[in-house]
Amino acid sequence: MNSFNLTSSKNIFLNIWGLVILLVFILLFQIVGYGISLYVLAKGFHISIEEVKSLMMHPDGTAMAINIGRISNLIQFFFYMGIPGILFVLFNRAKFNDFGGYNQKIKGRNLLWGALIGATALPVISVIVALMKQFPWPAGIENFANKMEYGRTHLFENLLDMQTYPELIFCIFILAFMPAVLEEFVFRGIILKIGLNQFAKPRKALIFQAIVFAAMHFSFYEFPGILLMGALLGYISYKFNNLWYNTFTHFIFNGITIVIHFAILRNFEKAGVMFEIEQIFNNFFVAIPASIIFGYSIYQLTKLKNDE
Repeated sequence: MNSFNLTSSKNIFLNIWGLVILLVFILLFQIVGYGISLYVLAKGFHISIEEVKSLMMHPDGTAMAINIGRISNLIQFFFYMGIPGILFVLFNRAKFNDFGGYNQKIKGRNLLWGALIGATALPVISVIVALMKQFPWPAGIENFANKMEYGRTHLFENLLDMQTYPELIFCIFILAFMPAVLEEFVFRGIILKIGLNQFAKPRKALIFQAIVFAAMHFSFYEFPGILLMGALLGYISYKFNNLWYNTFTHFIFNGITIVIHFAILRNFEKAGVMFEIEQIFNNFFVAIPASIIFGYSIYQLTKLKNDE
């Protein structure tokens, strides 16, 4: 199967050095994005940079802390995931369609199966995470994993503290739409292409990009689930030779998580009862049917030909 319109002979960075350059760009622009977000937020909220840092790292639940967290996430994510992808395309003297296959026609049936995969993957991944947490890890690993999980969860809970529909829309944009578009372009549009040019077998390239994808999410307990999704999204991209369907699947996966979180908070406001999202996804009557639909949807999507 072709790797969109790319060949290693014409694009000198489609190799391991290209990956190194891309990762250096991501690290560099993460630092730049962090610095710019501090400056912009300090000016915008008329507080010191130290106060911005404190509210970013230790949000106190106030409206200012929530807004600082969201705007910071927007700025930093664009810098460390968007700009490196743009620069990589320019360095290869290529077009975005060369990496994304965006000029290909979209098939509604493929989008439907992709949406079902994204929606039903949530309980599957949630169960995997629960199993990871129940596993008897050595004390040192468990402490490390719990510290990592606590910080990550605390920051995301601050971002997802929504009360109004405009907040919901904004969270869907920064936490579902942007990650779906930019992460799929970087990991499946660029890193997968590097893997396909470096490894003789596509399977190795798919595993390679999935490992990089999972590792860069910095979550021990979620690593196997993210690895699974990375491999699946990579295969969808590889099979259909574009990024449309895996991007849509990724968007649905993230978007439904945000919508459910919003619904839980709204229910708490009305009824005073708070549910954990894991209580919903890990429920036997949710997880089992979702797993069946998840598997069936993967089968239906992957059996289709590229021109169907």
